Amino acid sequence: MEDKKILAPDELKERAMRFFDRYGKDLEQIRQLLSIRLNQLALAHTIANNLPPEAIIVSTRVKTLKSFLKKLEKKGWPQFYYPTEVAQDLIGARVVCWFIDDCIGIKELVESSIHLKISGDIEDYISTPKLSGYRSIHLSANVGYDSVQRSGEDVAITNEDMICEIQIRTKLQDAWGDVTHEFHYKAKNVGVDNKFYEKILSEVSNRLASEDQSLLTLREAYQELADDKLRNKTREGFRDEGGSA
Repeated sequence: MEDKKILAPDELKERAMRFFDRYGKDLEQIRQLLSIRLNQLALAHTIANNLPPEAIIVSTRVKTLKSFLKKLEKKGWPQFYYPTEVAQDLIGARVVCWFIDDCIGIKELVESSIHLKISGDIEDYISTPKLSGYRSIHLSANVGYDSVQRSGEDVAITNEDMICEIQIRTKLQDAWGDVTHEFHYKAKNVGVDNKFYEKILSEVSNRLASEDQSLLTLREAYQELADDKLRNKTREGFRDEGGSA
């Protein structure tokens, strides 16, 4: 069998540009599907645990062509036919929970979903944080969708799936990630690596992890409030029409 042609970086760039130009709308629609699936799971979890809807927030995004090309460069321009062969996060989601217990609950709901099929191993950096202090649960899941295929004048709809990355973390862990992103990724990409700052960031992460445990008391308070409203048949939500608690 003849070896496949090895493409140069410029050729890989052109291949990526053609993919994003052709499938950009598909990626956006799959992102919307992923958002719907995860928001439904979040709603189910908050209702089952007597928590306000705001206790779990889902955000989704499609990786831009520019960001994808940067990832290729960082990886040394690996060969691919479809971008998903070298990047499983073309479509990504972040699920941010007020309380750490709900991170585990959402992970278990994703695992049990008939609409999201887990692919590969789940990386639990909450149970086992990175040395930097990074904490989050990472998993990849296939999202099913209807793909429109055209052949001449004929149009067919086929069942396809797309690999997506899902990150689950607490609000405090998310705040730590936002603050440290510049240092951990952008600074290191230009050769900045300071062990002293790394140690400080890790210590901050440890203190926030302790606060995450303390916040579980507040979670119990929310649940008790919900139980009281249910008993008195007064529960209509955690906020009135004016938006106050």
